[in-house]
Amino acid sequence: MKISINKESSIPIRDQLIEQLGLSIASGSLRPHEKLPSIRALADRLGVHYSTITAAYNHLADVGLLEIRQGSGVRVAASGRRVESENTELSMDEMFFDFLARASEKGYSYKDVQHCFASLAKRAPVSKVIVVDGNKDFHPLIESELSPHFEIPVHCLLPQELLSDIKQVEDALVVSSLYHLFTFQKHIKDLTRLVACNIEPARNELEAVNHLPKLSLLALVSVSPHLMQMAGKLVAAMRGEEVAVRAVLRDDETEIKYLVKHADMFLCDSASKEVVSKYVPASKLHIFNLYSQGTIQLIKDRLAKWG
Repeated sequence: MKISINKESSIPIRDQLIEQLGLSIASGSLRPHEKLPSIRALADRLGVHYSTITAAYNHLADVGLLEIRQGSGVRVAASGRRVESENTELSMDEMFFDFLARASEKGYSYKDVQHCFASLAKRAPVSKVIVVDGNKDFHPLIESELSPHFEIPVHCLLPQELLSDIKQVEDALVVSSLYHLFTFQKHIKDLTRLVACNIEPARNELEAVNHLPKLSLLALVSVSPHLMQMAGKLVAAMRGEEVAVRAVLRDDETEIKYLVKHADMFLCDSASKEVVSKYVPASKLHIFNLYSQGTIQLIKDRLAKWG
């Protein structure tokens, strides 16, 4: 597990750890059930007090991303879905007859199975994509990034907004990162209409930040204050006070124009690209996307096969 901290940064070490571990889980770098270093092992490795690691682990456990069990250590929380062995590839016939065998062992009849297939045939077609994300100010960014790829509307909801009217999923494909999936997945009956996707870990962008000379100025531009806060913590964990960070909202074009002369690098989200590109030379500009082309294709494939 790759993780770093900067003790000279003004960002608390606990927060540096939370952002890095949270991103690793949301991006799929840390898989469900994967074991993390023990509290004392990670504290020794990073040279910090064990209470700092405890605080970070406990926070991630409180939000459902980690499981801390006496005797078995700290693990990434389960996604709630059965995961087959990576070395096992079952054919459609094998999976189908395995399902029938398990249904019969549970006492269900052939007619019960027929009823399930009849209900499947009658379900409403997908008319919208619902993306569930717990950060409200991410929603404009998500909708801006995903909408151009689909012919049906893309809407964002908070987990509690989804749960307040669960019937709205009946004609929707629900998309969520693993970071938020645990809050509502047990309420989704039809898992063919639930896509758990990874958030991009921004490896290329962070690598570019890592190569900035000391005393550089990094400009972060986004429609999301929360995204800029997260990025600032990640940069602080990598570079500490070596790289100064200036966060600017996309609509503050006056500040963006001012920073062109002073910033060594601009990092912006996809929703800010059009504005920032008007002022910033391509050599200084890096664009961050929440979703990879692979994730977008995964959503398209699910719509095509199960929509």
